[in-house]
Amino acid sequence: MKRAQDTGQVMEEERVNGREMFAAMSRQEKTAWLLLAAFGLSAGLVGWRLFFSDAALGKNVVYPAWYLFWVGYFFFIRKDRTVAADERDRIIQAHGVRAGYAALALMLVVVSVLAEGYGEFVASRTGYWLANFLVWLVCLSVSLHAAVMVWHYWRDRR
Repeated sequence: MKRAQDTGQVMEEERVNGREMFAAMSRQEKTAWLLLAAFGLSAGLVGWRLFFSDAALGKNVVYPAWYLFWVGYFFFIRKDRTVAADERDRIIQAHGVRAGYAALALMLVVVSVLAEGYGEFVASRTGYWLANFLVWLVCLSVSLHAAVMVWHYWRDRR
């Protein structure tokens, strides 16, 4: 038996506006988007300040991202009274966690191997710079974790 797509009898796709799409998202999917936005912004801000900015690192580098995360949590996630996670959400979460931890482990191994060859560069940096560098690696890891989750949810929607 031929499918409708094969015979040319394809239904037109309905355009979904943003509110309908947001309402159709599960609680875990909303959390994944929020994590991607907040930690992606954090990784960008910290990375910019570490490598491209001449200004000294301050304690307020990631505050905008934390504000975005908490405001998003209180206005979008906390009000959502749907089921926290089902089997599909747990599987997607496991894929994201696996990718995030693997990326963090790989980044730490690469940095530790490269640090030996760049001893003068590492010695010229302050402890605060090195701590922010590790925070940057963690932000990249969480961003990848969230991006994998978002990708899985997007793929399931298709």
